[in-house]
Amino acid sequence: MPEPNRRHPLSPHIDLPVLLLVCAGGAVGTGLRYALSALPAYSWYFQTGTFAANMLACLAFGLLSAYMARAGWIDQRRRELVSRTLGMGVCGGLSTMSTLTIEVFTTARDLHLWSALAYLLATFACGIGLAWLGGGLGRRLARLREGTR
Repeated sequence: MPEPNRRHPLSPHIDLPVLLLVCAGGAVGTGLRYALSALPAYSWYFQTGTFAANMLACLAFGLLSAYMARAGWIDQRRRELVSRTLGMGVCGGLSTMSTLTIEVFTTARDLHLWSALAYLLATFACGIGLAWLGGGLGRRLARLREGTR
C-alpha cells in the first residue's frame, strides 16, 4: 500500500507532521527558556537565565543526538520525528544565540569588553563541554539499551 502524502501542497520539501511537531517542540523549548529567564542574574553582565537555557540545550542536544545515532532498534521515521521534535523543536526553542548576542554587545557597548568576552567564552566553553558530556551519556544510555535487548 502506498504511503499517504504528508507533504505540504505548496512545498514538496515540507513534511506537515514534522512541521507541526517542530512547532510544538519549539513552543515547549521557548516556554522553558522564558521560565529560566526568571533566574536572578549573577551580575549585571552575566545573565544566569540565558546561560542556563543555552547549557541545558547543549547537554540535551548532545545526549539526544548520540542516543538517536545508535538507536538502530527505532525505525527511521520515528527517529526523525523524535529528533525533529526534541532536537530542532525543544532544544532549538530553548537555546538562544540572539539573546546571548544582545547581552554580549550591550555589555561591550557599556565599555565592559573583558566582562563581555568572559561571558561569551564561558558560554561557548561550557556549551561545548556539556554537549560532549551529553554525547557520552547518550552513547552510554544506548549501549545500556542494547544490552537489555
